[in-house]
Amino acid sequence: MAEMNPIIKNIYEQPAELERVLDDLTGDKLDQLRDLARVMALSGEIVLTSMGSAFYSLMPAYEELRDRGYRNVSLEETGDLIRHPERMRRSALYVLMSRSGESREVADFAVWCKEQGYTTLSITMTPDSTMAKNSTYMLHDISSYDDIVCIKAYSTMALTGLLLVEMMDGRARPSEELIANLKAAFAWMEQNKENILAQLEAVPFLADAHSFYLVSRSFGINMMRSASLWLEETAKTPANIMSIDNFFHGPMEIIRSHAIVKSVTCPVLFDVQPDARSAIIWEKVNQAVPNSLYFGPEGSTMPGGAKFEIPSFGLEGGWSMIVAALYFQLLSYQVAVVNGIEPGFFYDEGWIVL
Repeated sequence: MAEMNPIIKNIYEQPAELERVLDDLTGDKLDQLRDLARVMALSGEIVLTSMGSAFYSLMPAYEELRDRGYRNVSLEETGDLIRHPERMRRSALYVLMSRSGESREVADFAVWCKEQGYTTLSITMTPDSTMAKNSTYMLHDISSYDDIVCIKAYSTMALTGLLLVEMMDGRARPSEELIANLKAAFAWMEQNKENILAQLEAVPFLADAHSFYLVSRSFGINMMRSASLWLEETAKTPANIMSIDNFFHGPMEIIRSHAIVKSVTCPVLFDVQPDARSAIIWEKVNQAVPNSLYFGPEGSTMPGGAKFEIPSFGLEGGWSMIVAALYFQLLSYQVAVVNGIEPGFFYDEGWIVL
């Protein structure tokens, strides 16, 4: 029997790992989660920082902080902080996130912060890493490691960040409704992961696309940034990202001019905060190029060459990105397959970026 491709294996392992991390953070680590959330709440400023996939894992927490009215929060690449130490602030808590804790920028930054007396909180799957050992505080994500591309790491670290934000209002534990909704979502992901892949396998035009244009709104744009990374890492296929509104101010010409250009661009909409304006724009996209992909809420009447309805489970904003991620991870896998590329093949064998 042929060995399962590591990307699809990690995707299929993801729902169970999400539940395991949720149970750990709301069980054995609940007191630590509560204490670290209080540290965040009492900070004069919160700076979320990382590189690579973990940078995208911070985005759901960033969106949730903004939605809850926190304005003293920023999301910055660690490389920028290293190059601009004059921007560092003593009153800030620097929240670092990294699967390995050894990637060059986050490891160096944690060491530098310790030497300079800045306060840091690390979220990592590797508690004995350089980043973790040099941070003021550390929270361990117990998920099993991915083979190379961050799949489980993306979603479980995103979940960890979101649960910290959930606890910042001083509550004793995450609400039972939230926990129940998350568990229902994870169970649904487990039951439907193969069905979603089968839907993607039935899309006839994926192999025709030379690139993808990923459009959305609000927190959906950050979801599209993650989708772009998976397409590029897993399928070696470029993908651009933009709000659907800004896309209509010029880049729409890529779609309108499809008959006179050599490259084939597949438009993809993650339909967040839909209204009459987004419906008009997407209708025009589909009139120009019928081979489009639509990902949106259940019951949507929006057009698309292939449509995927994403159940909400009462999870909104940044929380909803955990379920949506499954679709875009599977999309990247299938794009690789139809193009004859081994999904997730890397010329660089290591999963630590030094």
